[in-house]
Amino acid sequence: MPIYILTYFFVEALAFFLIAKAIGVGWALLAIFALMLLGGALATFTLRGELTKAARGRTSMGKLAGDSALLMVGWAFCIIPGFVSSLLGFLLIFGPTRALIRNHLSRSLRQRIDSLGIKVYESTPMARNTTTYGSFSQPTPEQGFSEDEHPVIDTDEIEDWLYEEHKRRVEGGDEGTQS
Repeated sequence: MPIYILTYFFVEALAFFLIAKAIGVGWALLAIFALMLLGGALATFTLRGELTKAARGRTSMGKLAGDSALLMVGWAFCIIPGFVSSLLGFLLIFGPTRALIRNHLSRSLRQRIDSLGIKVYESTPMARNTTTYGSFSQPTPEQGFSEDEHPVIDTDEIEDWLYEEHKRRVEGGDEGTQS
């Protein structure tokens, strides 16, 4: 099991223990279920409001996509039983903190995409500094090429092969068969 999942379980258990010690186990369980219901309902209503704003043309598609994704993640955090996960969910549902997180994530994603483009460009031959752009002359044996390594098939040879194949079929009587 990854360490971050174990850390999450430990932090949630510690938070529940401390809150249950302060207000009692029954009230702590009731608070968890109340946070789950409140967070799920709040995320649903907030998402509906964002979609209504988008339908009226009062928001951009990028902002709508980011807000919708963050609201769904916030909803998921809220319906997971626990005080810490509910707190994280409410931070994603609350408008000002959601805007800060969305801006940070979009900036980070834009930088990653830019660096990916640079890495892809640097791995291509276009990024190499060249002083010549090649020639149209035939390679010579001094350059490391020989005619034995790179045979050239001329169109005359192909026509001769096709003529011989056609002639063989006509003389053999198998004009309609394919090989």
